[in-house]
Amino acid sequence: MRIQLSWTSLLFLVGACQFSASCGGKKIDMAKAKEFVTATFEREVGQKPETTCPDSVKAEKGKTFECTAKFGTVSAIVVIDQDDDQGNVTIKSVTGILVASKLEKQIGDHFGKQANAHVEVTCGDRVRAATVGDTFQCDAKDAGGATAKVNVKVKGTDGAVDFELAK
Repeated sequence: MRIQLSWTSLLFLVGACQFSASCGGKKIDMAKAKEFVTATFEREVGQKPETTCPDSVKAEKGKTFECTAKFGTVSAIVVIDQDDDQGNVTIKSVTGILVASKLEKQIGDHFGKQANAHVEVTCGDRVRAATVGDTFQCDAKDAGGATAKVNVKVKGTDGAVDFELAK
């Protein structure tokens, strides 16, 4: 069985992440934007990225801007939506990375439900590039000690993957 997952289902519930960063209602407080992205990743990924954002962004409802969150040599592009012209923003999307903890949970839940057992999964690197076509294996182990390999193939820079038990 092959399963396809999208990065948006693996990373975070970004719609709930929001902050207000206006400075006089005209420009986004970019220091707050940077801290917002950094703190969100640190909480959700377990690693603090080096985050860069534009120097200045005008506060305009409906507009977006991008920040970059870098984990060593692996970078994520974070698109930020401006909810209003007062500096309230949310993370719209994240592309370029796979987060092992999220992938491990999805795979473990999937195969655990099939086997009606708790399944632990480990996928190696905690953050890796979401490079289309890349493949790697994760290790799965159930509560009884049975082990299996899971083949994972990256389908999109948004983190979409297919996975299946190795034969």
